[in-house]
Amino acid sequence: MVLNKFTLITFAVVSIVSLTIYKCARISQQSHADQQLIAQLETRIALDIPRLDLANIFFEHSANQDAINYYIKQLNEQSNSRTVQVMAIDDASVLQVDPTQQFVIRHLKTNEQSVAVAFLINQTWWRADDYFITMILLLAACGFTVWANAVKRFLQPRAEVPLFENSEVTEKARLIIDLKDKTLSRSDHLGLTIQLANKPLCFYLALIEFCIDHPDVVLNQNKDLPEALLELANKYFYRLVELGHTIRKRPNFTNSLEKTLSEIRAALDEVWQDNSELKERYYPPKAYGEGSRSRLHHYGLKSIRAVDIEVRGK
Repeated sequence: MVLNKFTLITFAVVSIVSLTIYKCARISQQSHADQQLIAQLETRIALDIPRLDLANIFFEHSANQDAINYYIKQLNEQSNSRTVQVMAIDDASVLQVDPTQQFVIRHLKTNEQSVAVAFLINQTWWRADDYFITMILLLAACGFTVWANAVKRFLQPRAEVPLFENSEVTEKARLIIDLKDKTLSRSDHLGLTIQLANKPLCFYLALIEFCIDHPDVVLNQNKDLPEALLELANKYFYRLVELGHTIRKRPNFTNSLEKTLSEIRAALDEVWQDNSELKERYYPPKAYGEGSRSRLHHYGLKSIRAVDIEVRGK
């Protein structure tokens, strides 16, 4: 599952909503159970009041506090509740409770007096079994998020790919240089082949290899050709000799450099006539302007890569 913005938001919303619903339901259920238990304890105490030695102001009788505490202890043990505890049973006028705790006070009427009963509510917001339920809810949220992603992908409109769009063709199309035929062609249009003379063909192959190996070297027509570039050009010329294309003397690649580059550009114009954008990758840049501008010119192939070229007969 891809962790994109939609995935994170969906998982967060589903998790928060499900946990909130669960906790609200748990608290509501616990509150209802507490109220039922308080009603049961209240009924039990009301039945036992005549037997309890409570204080009576009218008869000036003081309560037997030890007996009352023992009765409360037994009552709490029998109820076996972790959330509701009987804390005090006494005359309403003298009953005191801790204001920082949550209490419910009920008044029981007898023929002689009003008896107040204080119940301590120990509401627990997090219980041990909540960890297990939380894990189940988070796993359910993950499952829902995966399903929501699948539905989103299914309903998302798919963009139509034009038949002649350059995007996919550009990734696959590359220049093919065949030394056996001395031709330039392209991998996506094998029927189109352009012949190139020995000197520009050898120099272009050397230029490609040199620019791949030395991308930071600036090639300027006002400067001498690098020795490494000349060696590569001679290497390809000797390969043409081995293939039986020529027996003539090795050309001087330093002479008429602009003419050689022009022949290379003309051949590339024909190869990439319907894709000028891709041609820029293979095209030795032209120099524009005179004087200082031409001295800054770089005819090297700046963005050429080894995967862009296929040399046959090498």
